[in-house]
Amino acid sequence: MVWSSMSQLSFDWKDPEKRSNRNEEYRHRLFFGFRPSAEAVSESIEIAQSRQAAHSLTGRLRPHELLHLTLNGIGAYRRLPDDVIFGAAQVAATVRARSFELKLDQTMSFKHQHEPQAFVLSSSWENEVLMYLYKQLRESMYEAGLPYDRSGHLTPHMTLLYDRKTVPAERLDRPVRWKVREFLLIHSEYGSSKHQLIGRWPLLD
Repeated sequence: MVWSSMSQLSFDWKDPEKRSNRNEEYRHRLFFGFRPSAEAVSESIEIAQSRQAAHSLTGRLRPHELLHLTLNGIGAYRRLPDDVIFGAAQVAATVRARSFELKLDQTMSFKHQHEPQAFVLSSSWENEVLMYLYKQLRESMYEAGLPYDRSGHLTPHMTLLYDRKTVPAERLDRPVRWKVREFLLIHSEYGSSKHQLIGRWPLLD
């Protein structure tokens, strides 16, 4: 089926095969996000190794090819839902936002209800262009009947490792920076330690 307008996009989320769930059975996760530049990856790994030693963190560093920032999660599924992927791609094609510089200037643990904690690079800066992109995508996902971030709040961060130890926020002497020129639709399979790129959409210069 081909949809001719965004208003025609709707999905039946009562289908148990498509229902979002935290259970490991729902191992196929979809999300929109960014990947860091090669230089930013190298800098991030150096920072992770340094902080890991300084705080005696025992968690394993995330592989460099998995480093990313999530823009909007699109749920977890028993099997990849073709209609959701198609709808998400249709939404992404309508987004119009400028490219921007992303700056991660601190490390910290993100406290969760369950251990281990995510040890992350995060940003304390307000980025109006990023927030515009986030809100535009969030609203379009909602209008299309797709899963979207219901919190309405985005804290840009990149997970470096998971550890049971909680580390307070620390400013970096030199922030990790790169120019974000595109956003991506990524498939992550729980436990496989790999990401599959499904689609990419350039931002305006």
